[in-house]
Amino acid sequence: MRIDLDGDCTVAAARAIKDLLQNALDQGERTQVSLSGVTRADLSLFELLRAARQGFLNRGVELVILSDIPGHLAPAAEWTGISASRPAGGRGQTLGNAKDAS
Repeated sequence: MRIDLDGDCTVAAARAIKDLLQNALDQGERTQVSLSGVTRADLSLFELLRAARQGFLNRGVELVILSDIPGHLAPAAEWTGISASRPAGGRGQTLGNAKDAS
């Protein structure tokens, strides 16, 4: 599964992001997260990704943060320990889809 986060990924969108990640974990399949479309983010995004990484690890499911982190998010990603991983093709579930479904 691939999750493409986009737009505003601040605390206001935290629930939708959490639901996307939880759905992926519940499906038990390898998940890739792209941040390439994120225009705004705060600490809540990175804390969610850190918690998701641990949850996936605890269940033996791979969570990959893709290397397409925009430059304006790179310092926060580095500071919070969210490291990028190998890139992958294709588009997946987006934050916009999650917002529409809520």
